[in-house]
Amino acid sequence: MVNSGSKWVRSVSQNSHVLDNFAIDTHQGPMFAARERETVLPSLVSQAYGTVLEVGPGSGSQLSRLDVSKITQIFGVEPTLDLHGELRASIKQAGLSDVYTIVPTDVDDTEQLRNYGIEKDSIDTLLVIQVLCCVPQSEKTVQELYGLLKPGGQLIVYEHVKSEDRMSKLVQGMVFT
Repeated sequence: MVNSGSKWVRSVSQNSHVLDNFAIDTHQGPMFAARERETVLPSLVSQAYGTVLEVGPGSGSQLSRLDVSKITQIFGVEPTLDLHGELRASIKQAGLSDVYTIVPTDVDDTEQLRNYGIEKDSIDTLLVIQVLCCVPQSEKTVQELYGLLKPGGQLIVYEHVKSEDRMSKLVQGMVFT
């Protein structure tokens, strides 16, 4: 299922949170839905469970890949208000209207996240799909996100380009050989 441009690795950290399912697509250029179906991405997204924090859902392109039966609640942290209309339509189409909350802020706005009950040890799955390359201060952001995971929670990361940011490079370095 993994194509030649992607790799997948599983690792467990020392504080018992599971760093699960890192995938990096090394192909350059835009990712289209048809091509994404040929990667490990659908399999990764379908593993999300429990309370999910989706970082940068955009218009909701990954929602159809979720296994709705495993989801109790989803928070989609999307700062781009212009995308919220299309995201709402995708939420409805995926049958997630009862469990999906759009959080209209940046992922590093911890005060605003707390207003939604997103705080330390509150998240089962962090879903970070093709966004780390665009997050300013991603090292700090990843550390803060990681702290939101419940013990045994999972971080699902999929990137489509190699980042120049130090923390993103570190995460990507875990899978590049």
